[in-house]
Amino acid sequence: MLDALSLLVKVGLYSGLVGAVGLAVQGLVLGAEFRRLITLSALVLSICVAARLFLLNAELAGGLQHAFDFTLFDWVWSPNKLQTLGYLAGSGAVLIGLLLRIRILVLLGAITLLASIGLGGHTRGLESPGLNPWIASLHVGLAAFWVTAPIALWPHSNINDTDLLEKMQRFSTIALVSVPVLFVSGFWLSLLFVGSLEALVSTTYGRVLAIKVGLATLALLIGALIKTWVAKCLEIEPAEGRVLLRRTLLADCLLFLGIIVAIAVLTTVVGPST
Repeated sequence: MLDALSLLVKVGLYSGLVGAVGLAVQGLVLGAEFRRLITLSALVLSICVAARLFLLNAELAGGLQHAFDFTLFDWVWSPNKLQTLGYLAGSGAVLIGLLLRIRILVLLGAITLLASIGLGGHTRGLESPGLNPWIASLHVGLAAFWVTAPIALWPHSNINDTDLLEKMQRFSTIALVSVPVLFVSGFWLSLLFVGSLEALVSTTYGRVLAIKVGLATLALLIGALIKTWVAKCLEIEPAEGRVLLRRTLLADCLLFLGIIVAIAVLTTVVGPST
């Protein structure tokens, strides 16, 4: 029960994180507003950050019934304090920025959320972290931009074909540069955690990591199809192109959900040493 709740909270935490960061960036790049979705993402992130602390407390104290027993809470709070405060500060800045319609505050909140990634996690547990925590922040930032693409590019009926193609072109231009960096940074972090290519298939952690990479590769292939075949179909036969775009973006959504679940498994059920 405790493991299942921890996994669910981690899925919510990562979904809220990439949603808040990714949609804030999408709004800047594509000139669109995703106020409700960003608000929802920031709220989910805040709730899950708090829930994670109580579940960690429960694990330390010996059971879910001890989640609110603060006798040993200092042992939970101390290693998670900076990252927790960073997540809450970033979420707060995003929510206040949305409420007051101050876009720069929303972006500063998103940057704070990304910086907070480097304040905890597996990279901070390394003997010599170096720049690796910030590489992890960069990796998540690029992933957030990519994962929120189905939302940003969804062909709503109130978007005309010309504007839709322009949004797709603008996204593709950035993706052409960012996706290779995303994969390189992800490959580097993967090797860092498992130690070798052989460990990707010989350890549980490595195999789950390999599944994550496989799902990301499939999503990349779908992205390539959208950039070429679907975009061309939109130009020639807009109605059919929109149907294809919806289907490919839906497939991307399922793959991205699988990736988020895999990451949650990597940080709750298994660890780099397993």
